[in-house]
Amino acid sequence: MSERLNNQLIRLTLLLQLERRARQATANELPYVLVNETSELIPYRQAVLWRTDKSTLEAASGVAKPEPNSPYALWLKPVLNHLSRNENANQIKSFSVEDLPKDLAAEWVDWLPEHGLWMPIRTAFGSRYVLTLFREASWSEAEIHLLSYLIEAYGHAYSLTEAAKPAISFLERLKTRKNQLTLAAIVLVALFFPIRQSVLAEAEVVAYKPNLVRSPLEGVVDAFYVQPNEVVKVGQKIFSLDKAELKSRLEVAKEKRDSAQTEYLQTTQEAMLDPKVKFKLAGLKSKWEQEAAEVDYVSTLLKRCDVNATIAGVTVFDDPNEWLGKPVKQGEKILAVANPDSVELEVRLPMEDLIVLAPGDEVLFFSNIAPHKPLEAALNYFSYRASPTPSDVMAYRLKAAFTERAELPRLGFHGTAKLYGARKPFILWLLRKPIRTIRLWLTL
Repeated sequence: MSERLNNQLIRLTLLLQLERRARQATANELPYVLVNETSELIPYRQAVLWRTDKSTLEAASGVAKPEPNSPYALWLKPVLNHLSRNENANQIKSFSVEDLPKDLAAEWVDWLPEHGLWMPIRTAFGSRYVLTLFREASWSEAEIHLLSYLIEAYGHAYSLTEAAKPAISFLERLKTRKNQLTLAAIVLVALFFPIRQSVLAEAEVVAYKPNLVRSPLEGVVDAFYVQPNEVVKVGQKIFSLDKAELKSRLEVAKEKRDSAQTEYLQTTQEAMLDPKVKFKLAGLKSKWEQEAAEVDYVSTLLKRCDVNATIAGVTVFDDPNEWLGKPVKQGEKILAVANPDSVELEVRLPMEDLIVLAPGDEVLFFSNIAPHKPLEAALNYFSYRASPTPSDVMAYRLKAAFTERAELPRLGFHGTAKLYGARKPFILWLLRKPIRTIRLWLTL
């Protein structure tokens, strides 16, 4: 009786020591403790630690690390997978070759002892581990009962190690085939996911259908009476051309007119005395009228040298000093008078950034004054060919109408426009420039 009591005390002591050893073990040491040191409590010949969620052998008795491609592992994995699918897989149970199908049971005697014991390890994260023991003798109820306490301690130890497990780096996670396949699938889906093509380009707020003020005749700009962005009224003088040449021409024309008039009047008096002189009157009168018409024409040109505004609005032009003394041709644009409440967006899209665009496509304008408040616009014009910009970049000229009329930007504002095109796979948007470059290299 005393001997039996001593054996029970010894086993109880061993149980407590194993529990303490498991709780003190690190995450890397714990699998080794389970498959090798459990034999101090209950004898067995082989032990393996099976992970059900990954279907892998985590540890095996007698080896530092099991070889996954060894003949023993390749045969044992299907066996343990079969047992994991059993309806009683979450309970401690004994098993033997009779619990396996014929194809798996054929080689049992070559690898394992006759009796096995299936012991799931329950942790706070689920029953992911199973400790399996093998030996020649059958498992008694007392031994299974004793091992059930030890398995609970092992589950508590695993919960502690998993809770305290350090964060696994991204590169470490990529070493598993499952994560590699998952990442590859995510990348593949992302590459072929249709996204809206977009491009950035310089933009400026310009007048919508401004009134162009052109040079009324050929001459030299003499003076400007307004400044850029100045509000003008109807009839207000804007600029004038040099009148010196026309004034000289007018004086000459007046002298010729007066001379022709005097000659006509003298001939009229002579015709009263000499009827033979009458035939000259018609020619002299025509000459007088012609010179008078020249005076009227030059006078009209002098009046046209002063250019007035025909509509009310804001003047749109560059520095007036650049125009002073500059010769201009008839019809040449000098400036524009625009309605400040009627503006649109002009975009210069470089040729190398060209994407497929259509009328009505969305445009966002980020002004330099308030880039945090983009304004929405809709594309309504696309030039059919590219032209050089002031920075010598070949670009297409686009125009867009603002959709929100309540908050129109001020005329002349500059900024960046983001143009949205059709939806295309992300990989085509990503590789559009490399593909174009390769085509240029290969002259395709």
